[in-house]
Amino acid sequence: MKIERQVDQIIHENMPAISAGEVSVESILARYPRIEAQLRPRLEAAILLHQLRYSIATRPGFIHDSRKYLETKIISMQPRHSWQRLFRIHTPQRWAVNLATLTLLVITLVALMNDMILAARLAIPSEPLYSIKLFIEDIELALTINQTAKMDLHIQFTRERTSEIAELILHGDYEYLPTAARRLESEITIITYSLEDTPMNPQNDKLSFIAKFDETLNNVVFMLKILKWTSPSSASASINLAIQAAQSGMLALH
Repeated sequence: MKIERQVDQIIHENMPAISAGEVSVESILARYPRIEAQLRPRLEAAILLHQLRYSIATRPGFIHDSRKYLETKIISMQPRHSWQRLFRIHTPQRWAVNLATLTLLVITLVALMNDMILAARLAIPSEPLYSIKLFIEDIELALTINQTAKMDLHIQFTRERTSEIAELILHGDYEYLPTAARRLESEITIITYSLEDTPMNPQNDKLSFIAKFDETLNNVVFMLKILKWTSPSSASASINLAIQAAQSGMLALH
């Protein structure tokens, strides 16, 4: 171990002089004849490694030029137009990742749409989603071809308009009551005119529908009167309008 340390020290001390050509290997070995056998291979290996290091050293500016070349190469490989990006070849792994991402996005959008539709169906005129609720109802009516099924929808919407009036009163949103009352009146008018245009025959069961609609209007009048008794006087005019619309519908049926 002592000889190893001595050899390392000799190489370390003499390497600058050897690199500069001031001394030769033989002259150094002549100074240490007792450890020549151990010193020679280590010294020659050190000189060889030193020479190799300088022979492969990068020229000035090599790193900068290599970086510029790499940047240019990457830019040249990128598609320049959108249609090139569209037809760029992807690996199977890339296609799998894209498909998984698209599937997750579709599932998320469907879930969000479903939540929004559910929230819209519960909305009242004072809430932002109420316009979406009316839009959904219009779509349902447009997709319903059967006239009896369409009138059933209008009865359902009549009940919904009555519930909206009740919700507005309970929340104290009295400024929305006039518009809500007119919507209720509109639903009742549509059903009344539709019944007048529908001929009496066993197939459409008009009498049964009239009985159902009459019961609905009776319930509407009863609920609105209770709401009127428990509401401030500022809401009475709108509630009276809704009551009159329901009573007019009942008179038209009879």
